[in-house]
Formats: sequence, C-alpha cells, structure tokens
Amino acid sequence: MRIILFILSLSFANISFAHEFYFAFAEVEYDEMTNRIEATLTVSTHDFEYYLQQKGIIQGDLNKSKSDSLKMQLIEEEIIKHFNLSEGINVDYNNKNQKPYLDQLKLDGFETNLTGTVEFYLSMNVYQPLKSIVITFDILMEQYPNQQNKLYFITRDKKRTIDFLNSKKVQIVELN
Repeated sequence: MRIILFILSLSFANISFAHEFYFAFAEVEYDEMTNRIEATLTVSTHDFEYYLQQKGIIQGDLNKSKSDSLKMQLIEEEIIKHFNLSEGINVDYNNKNQKPYLDQLKLDGFETNLTGTVEFYLSMNVYQPLKSIVITFDILMEQYPNQQNKLYFITRDKKRTIDFLNSKKVQIVELN
C-alpha cells in the first residue's frame, strides 16, 4: 500500500510542475491630481525569462540585466509592445495642433520575488484629462496560447477588474 501511495504521489508531483495556464496581473492607477499613471505588472519570472531568452534579449537570469542599460531598454520595449496604454477616443485625429494626452509609458524598474514572480514598475505622464483609455495587455500570449491576464484599474477611488484573453487583447476603459 505504501508503494502505491508513493507512486501516486510521484505522478501527481510531475503533473504539478507542468502548468497548462499562464497568468499575468497588472494594477494601473490614474491619479488625476498628479496627472500621472502608475502601473505594476506582475508575471511569472521563469515564463518571462524564457520568453526574453527566446527573443534573444537576455541569457540566463533576468536580474543580471539590471546593470545593462541596453538590455533594460530592450526589456522595456518588449514589455511596452505587449502592455500599453493609449489615448483612444480622446484624440481628434483631424486636429493637427492637438497636444498629446499621454506620455510614452516607461519602465522605472523591476523586482523579482521569492514567490516566483517579477514585478515591473511603469509610469507615464498625463497631459490632458482623459475620457477613456485603451489598454493592450497581451504579454506572453504569443508564447503561451492559454495566457490569461487580469488588470485592476483604479481611478477616483473606483477599482475595476478587466480580463484579457487571447481573443480579447485590447480593452477600452471609460473614465466618466
């Protein structure tokens, strides 16, 4: 009986190492008083490292890239390709003199956690009040088709939860 239990426990242990679903989380806060948007993006460290290695951006440990400004720039570009905020319906594309509503999202830094996740800290300036914001959040979706991302959007003491799937990578958040 002990042998059977031991074999069963080993087989369940092997199943638990392979995960079929992948998740990333983001918290985005729009502060109208300071005219800033700050975001924290949390992804699995080993999944994101593997993704960056496949793209040829890093070799090995993500933390070793912190002191390399070129690698940090490439990591920032890769994040912003797949996690981005834009002006959306606020823009009058016929008005050539219209000033931008948003600055470019930038990576302020990151931390790897003992829990197996990495947190990326991003921010941007807001130049004019926003009516809505378009959010693209498809990080790791091309690498992992079952990737599911969840975003918490906070403004004016309201918190909204938005789900992003491979079939729904871009969403509009109304701020009225």
